[in-house]
Parts: sequence; structure tokens; C-alpha cells
Amino acid sequence: MTVKQRVGCGAMFKPACSRRALRVTTAVFLSVTALSALGVPALASGAAAEAAPDLTPVPTVPRLAYVTETTTSASNVWLASADGGERKLLGVGTQPLLSPDGQSVAVSLFGATPGPEEHGPSIGVYSASGAPLAGYFDLETATATPLAWSPDSRYVLVYRQSTEPVLIAQGSGLDVLDTQTGAITSIAEGIIYGASFARDGSDRIVFALSHSLSPSAPVNLYVSEVDGAGVHRITSDGRSLYPVWGPSDIAYDHERMRKLSPEYQIWLESPSGGAPVRRVTHIPVDPLSQGLVPLAFSANGNRLLAEFEGEDNSEAYAVNVVSGHTRAVTVHGQAVQGAGISADGSTLLVEQGAFEQPSSHGRIVAVPFTGGRPKVLIAHASQASWNR
Repeated sequence: MTVKQRVGCGAMFKPACSRRALRVTTAVFLSVTALSALGVPALASGAAAEAAPDLTPVPTVPRLAYVTETTTSASNVWLASADGGERKLLGVGTQPLLSPDGQSVAVSLFGATPGPEEHGPSIGVYSASGAPLAGYFDLETATATPLAWSPDSRYVLVYRQSTEPVLIAQGSGLDVLDTQTGAITSIAEGIIYGASFARDGSDRIVFALSHSLSPSAPVNLYVSEVDGAGVHRITSDGRSLYPVWGPSDIAYDHERMRKLSPEYQIWLESPSGGAPVRRVTHIPVDPLSQGLVPLAFSANGNRLLAEFEGEDNSEAYAVNVVSGHTRAVTVHGQAVQGAGISADGSTLLVEQGAFEQPSSHGRIVAVPFTGGRPKVLIAHASQASWNR
């Protein structure tokens, strides 16, 4: 079985599964019986819902977050300027996710330190100012990984998975963390195949939901408000997953079932639902691969970073959304993994050498979308995230 099929990154794995695996391959193991409660958000116990949020605007600072680690050391999260300078250690963590304003970094805390024991919060938020880590959830009961920030840098979509070895389907889900109040709202209970925030400032959410862990089970896209209200399905083909919300349309994978593994091609869907806008990619996919998965849009929606997923394979692709043209991204002839795209679409953030290896084996590189001379931003690092 390949890691790119619809299987989950269970709590038994250490270190924590990569966010790409979460966005691209992870079925969040959730309770199907709770699906009827999708429209009723649940507030986590102890959440400071009554706290008044600080609405003072903060400046956007171009920054880069990343991880350094070896096979025996802790995973350390760093913050740097977008060009790789002015580096500052934030603390332990994995899968750092930089907020759009560059002021906060959300991290997973599962598997961040060596050893078999896992205690403390499951997820944390570091401040660029150096304030103490704000921790949420409890590793005794659930792991958690940040999936997406809202455009206003207030909310974080969180993948939460129960650590219960037998009843893992219970106590898992897709949540929204309000970093200003500490409130945690349950958005969906089911099997989640990707989630993303709208780009228009409405803080709406799109996510892919299935009712079963079976790889052949139907999966569709749903849209909801940030408080979990107004959930409605926007696809009905049972083969729609891994959505990324762009400036006008939602990029997602349409899945075609095959004997050995499904095939993914990227399509566009209107947030209002109905017939798909159009198919974007027509790339050949061998029997042991799944194909292209959308990762991130440029600001105008004309360019897309995607990842070609397969058996022990993960390669970044540059996709022209208008023409459908796709290009494998390489650095000195070697395949790389995608991490981000600049707002103007001119530059891709990629990782070289760290696929299925410790971060010390990797390099974080900026490369032109259309190809050209790469620039190494950070050596001996991986798990990059930027807001450029």
C-alpha cells in the first residue's frame, strides 16, 4: 500500500506526518455518526470565548518559517526573513505554518522531541515577538496539525486525531482555532481530505468529507462558515477531494478509481457548487501514482503549485491554470517538493533532498515559476512555510 492512498497518518507514527501528507493523503479518522451535527459548532472546554479580541491591525512582514533536525535531535522551528536572513529560533515543533501577516507560526508538537513519551499540548502558536508559546489540545488524547490560516491571520484550521488506539474514530475532527480568543470550534466530524480558507476575507471554509475510511467511499466538497454554521455540499460526484480555495474558484482533485491506485486530475469548482467550472490538468499518471494535487494559488489565480504524488515519490509541479500547461520543477536536474508560491506567482518555494529524510538532509530553495536559476535560502532544513 502506498502512503499516497487514502490512508491516515495515525498517532502511532513518529515523527508527525508531514502537512503535505495531511493535505494530500490523510483521511482524518472521524466519527461518521456525528455527521448530522455538522452545522452545530462545539466550543472546546476552557476556551476563552468571552475574551475581547484585539482588532488592532498589524503590519505584514515577509518571512519564512522552517524546521531543523537530525535523526536524534529535537525538531526546532525557526523564523527568518523571506530571503533566509535574520534567523531566530522559536522553539520545538514540526510542520510550521506561517500566518499571512508574518506575525505568528502555528506548529504541531507531536513528535517534536526524541523519545517515546508524548505529553503537553498538541499544537502551539509562536509569536514573532518572542512571546511564550500558546498551547492547545492535549497529546494525551489527540494529536493536532495546523492546515491553513485565514487571510486575516486570526483563525487556524486544525487537523485533530484521537490517540485512542481502539476508538480512534472518536474524538477526531476538523477544528478552527481562534488565536485571539483561544476558542476552538468543531467544523466537521467525518473523514477529511483537505481543507482551505476562502481568499475574500469572509473566513469561509471548504473541506472534503467522506462517510467511510474505505478508499472507494464517496467523498465530496463542503463549504461552511468559520463558526461551523451553514454547512452545505458543493459537489455530488463522490470523487472530489483536496480543495484549495483561490481568488475566484476552488481547485480540487477529481478522483478516478483504478485497480492499483486512484488517479487525480485537477479541476476547478465554483464556491456556490453545481457543475465544475472546468478540468485544468490532463497529465499521464502511471498505475502506481495518484497524480497532481493542488497546494497553493498565486494571488490572481492564474498559477498553481501542485504536487505529483506516487509510490515513494513526491514532486513539485508548476501549473498554468489558464492554459492547463504543467511543468515538473527541478533544481539542478533533481526533483523537489513544493512548499509555497509567491503572491505574484513569479517564485516557488521548494525543498530539495529532505523527502523521507531528516531536515538536516534538505535545502529550502526559491526557484522561478517558469524555470531558471534557483536560490538557496536555508541549508540543512525543510518543512518550509512563507507569506511572500
